[in-house]
Amino acid sequence: MTLMVLGMACFASADALIKMASQSLPSGVVLTVMALGGSTLFLAICLYQGTRVVSPLFFHPIVMLRNLAEVGAAICLFLAFAWSPLSTVSAIMQALPLVLTLTAAVLLKERVGPRRWTAVLLGLVGVLIIIRPTPDTFELATLMALAGTVSLALRDLTSRLAPSEASTPLLSFYAFFALIPAGIVMALFEEEPSPWTWPLVTMHAGIILFAFTGYYLVTIAMRVGEVSAVSPLRYTRLPFAALLGFFIFSEIPDLWTTLGSVLVIGSGLYVMLREAQLKRRAAA
Repeated sequence: MTLMVLGMACFASADALIKMASQSLPSGVVLTVMALGGSTLFLAICLYQGTRVVSPLFFHPIVMLRNLAEVGAAICLFLAFAWSPLSTVSAIMQALPLVLTLTAAVLLKERVGPRRWTAVLLGLVGVLIIIRPTPDTFELATLMALAGTVSLALRDLTSRLAPSEASTPLLSFYAFFALIPAGIVMALFEEEPSPWTWPLVTMHAGIILFAFTGYYLVTIAMRVGEVSAVSPLRYTRLPFAALLGFFIFSEIPDLWTTLGSVLVIGSGLYVMLREAQLKRRAAA
């Protein structure tokens, strides 16, 4: 549980640094640098473990779909962080467990009872409260955050279906490697980057370090802890993001964002606790 909380703190810190770096450099450049750093670290792990990197697994349909989902999520969320308050984007991302439950029910035909369907619908209402889709309040950044969250759900869904012989570091390397050309193409359509300075170099080093560390901490937490106890702590990412948004960007979430966040988190917690309860009954 401690590892999960620390992992969420790392992810929130990486998000804040991405937003800071995107104020001086195009989002495509920031994405490319993060992808280069992340893929190098995961490549080193694969080589250390003796994992074959050049493999037909890269062209497996599920792995390719996972990579596409990772690319879509990265592009959408990088733009959302650059254009929108950190706490708002993080609040929308908390709907991930709800979207995952919805897609699993539709695509994998997993059985979802009326209680969980009600929780999912309430959580989606919470998302609508956060984004307030009216001509006066709706922004493209919120659409990017929504699209990124759906892409993350597709990535997690395909992770469940990935071949068992594909290790976690290998899948991670493939995903980060796929982000490199995506970031380059994205940068071609943006403005000329500003000159690199030591603060920008430090920011990018922090992005790579926090993203990599967070990913690894979460992976370890999910492997050594009970899923029902560890998974709900993913929601600690939101208060970390709110604190960083307040102290770094002077962001103060409004009443509607706070209310929608409470509804999304409450619904997501109920869905995960309900799933854990059903699994315990089935095991008994």
